Amino acid sequence: MRGDCKVTVIMSNYNQEKYVSCAIESVLNQKVDFAFQLLITDDFSTKDKSVEIIKQYEAKFPEKIKVLYNQENGGYLKNVLRAKAITKTPYFCLLDADDCWTDMDYLQSAVNFLDSHPDYVIYSRNVVCQAEDGSEHLFVPQNISSSDFTLDDYFKRSICMTQTTGTFFRNVIFINGVPSIMEKAVGTISERSFEGDFDRYLMHLKYGKAHYDPKPSGIYRLLTSGIWSRLTEFEKNIIQAQCYLDYNAYFEDKYNAFFFYEAYKNLSLCVVALNELNQDFAFADYIKEMFFNVASSCHKNRELISAFNDAGAKGKKIKLKYRIMLFVYNKIRKRLQKKRLV
Repeated sequence: MRGDCKVTVIMSNYNQEKYVSCAIESVLNQKVDFAFQLLITDDFSTKDKSVEIIKQYEAKFPEKIKVLYNQENGGYLKNVLRAKAITKTPYFCLLDADDCWTDMDYLQSAVNFLDSHPDYVIYSRNVVCQAEDGSEHLFVPQNISSSDFTLDDYFKRSICMTQTTGTFFRNVIFINGVPSIMEKAVGTISERSFEGDFDRYLMHLKYGKAHYDPKPSGIYRLLTSGIWSRLTEFEKNIIQAQCYLDYNAYFEDKYNAFFFYEAYKNLSLCVVALNELNQDFAFADYIKEMFFNVASSCHKNRELISAFNDAGAKGKKIKLKYRIMLFVYNKIRKRLQKKRLV
């Protein structure tokens, strides 16, 4: 890694031959007055020619591009952590190989803002979501204007969080190494908790403020083959529930009532989904394990969840649509057994 670099752009690639050139070009074409490096980490792509494309760029721009080539497929988290572990620049951001930036001043704008606002750790922008049929919409509704947020705003559920293509960070975490909670998550049911936008944003809010600018920075492609988009609603909800348990661990139980309550709400949606299943559905083993882990955790912390629910977000009592407090674990187990999911 070049010692004079101010920004590291991390790009994770896995068989993105169709889009990776566009992604790389959108980084190289950034107009900046500082040195930056594109750090590409390839997760053993063997189904297309994306590695060949990356090697061509690496040979042409050795001063700007560094590539980590995996010798086996390790999954998204393990792949991206290899890059984060060596990211020691003052700032960093991520751009997935199937996305791209359209604003060539994006990196400069991000650095200018964070340089002049030392109490901020996140600079974020809106992004354009592009479906495979070419249709587009904004990730954040157009009526949301420029705003600033703190961790307290998150717990008040008053925050605007955008997508990876539009999020830029002060390197307050990985400059000291990869947190052990993330390293230990690889290969476990907690792995999905540290793969996306949400965990990066929340973990950094622990160290400072976030700024949001509504001007789009680039394109986020909504591919049916995406690691999130291809999941069922049941899977998305149980993964999100597990995320809240892991974020609670990251914050060392300081906000446990909030995180257990959020996990419980997602678990409730899973129960509804099971009610609506009219046919057998074979969940992956890690989804089943995650499901029982969340259900068991919510059951053990039912009094804490109930008290948080009764207090409400602003002192007002919130009426839950689905109540599974005292019998959640056994009820869910019976539901799964009935549908022959376990």
